[in-house]
Amino acid sequence: MKVFLIRHAETIHNVGQAWAGSTDSPLTSHGILQIERLAQYFASTRTRFSHVFSSDLHRAVATAEGINTTNTTELRLTALLQEQQFGSREGTVFRRSRRNNEEKEEDAVFVPAETELAMRDRANAFLNDYFLPAVFEADSTSQAIAIVAHGIILRVLWECLTRLFSPGAVQFSPTGGGGGALTPFWSNTGFMEVSIEPDAALLDNPTSSISLLSDFVLSGWSMTVLSIDSKPHLADLRRTRGGIGSMQHDTSQKRIDSFFRPRS
Repeated sequence: MKVFLIRHAETIHNVGQAWAGSTDSPLTSHGILQIERLAQYFASTRTRFSHVFSSDLHRAVATAEGINTTNTTELRLTALLQEQQFGSREGTVFRRSRRNNEEKEEDAVFVPAETELAMRDRANAFLNDYFLPAVFEADSTSQAIAIVAHGIILRVLWECLTRLFSPGAVQFSPTGGGGGALTPFWSNTGFMEVSIEPDAALLDNPTSSISLLSDFVLSGWSMTVLSIDSKPHLADLRRTRGGIGSMQHDTSQKRIDSFFRPRS
C-alpha cells in the first residue's frame, strides 16, 4: 500500500512569509498551477487513490480536490489535520513576529501558539479514527492513500505514524533519503511517499478489528520511505512574471475543479 503525505499548494501567506495556521489563506495563481501539475503527475503514474483525507482549510481542500478529480473516492475532510494554530502570531510576518509577540505578551489578550503535545493528540486521533481503518480494510495492500495537510502538522503526523511500527520496521529506500532520525520538510505540493506492507504471517491471518491507538499497533507491518519532499511535477514550472503568479487566485473567473478535469 502506498501512502502520500502531501502539503497544500502555495498561498498568499506563503509568498508574504506570514504565519497562517488556522487562518484560511487563499491560493495564489502559481498555487493553482502547482495543483494542476500534481494532478497530472498522479494521472501519468496511474496512481488512483482509494482514500483521500484532507485538512478542512481551503488551501488543503483545493489541493485534495485537484488530485481527486479522476477518482470516484469521497474526499474526507477533518479539522484534525489543520495546521498548528499560531495564536497571536496568526497573520503576522515572520521577521516581525518576535517583536510583535514581545509586545503582545504584555497584553491581557495574548494567545499562545498550539503546543506540540496538542498537535500530537490531533495527529494520533486522525491515525486512529481515519488512517488505521483504511489500512485494515480488505485488499489494503493494493491501495493508495492521500493525506493532504500542512507543513508542521505533517511533520508531527509523520512522527506519530512511525511510532505505530515496531523498532526497526521503518526503513529508507536508497533514493528515499533520511536514515536514522528524520525531520522531513514539505514544499508547497511536495509529497512524502511511503510503502506500508504487512508481513507474510499477517496476510494469512489479517486483523479484523482495531483497538484504541497504542504503540506498535502496526507490529508485524513494515514501512519504507520512497521519497521525501518529492516534486517531479514542478521540475519545469516557472512563476508567471510581473507578480501575477504571486497574486491571489481570482475564483470568480473559473471554478477551482475546472482546472483539473481531463482535457478532451
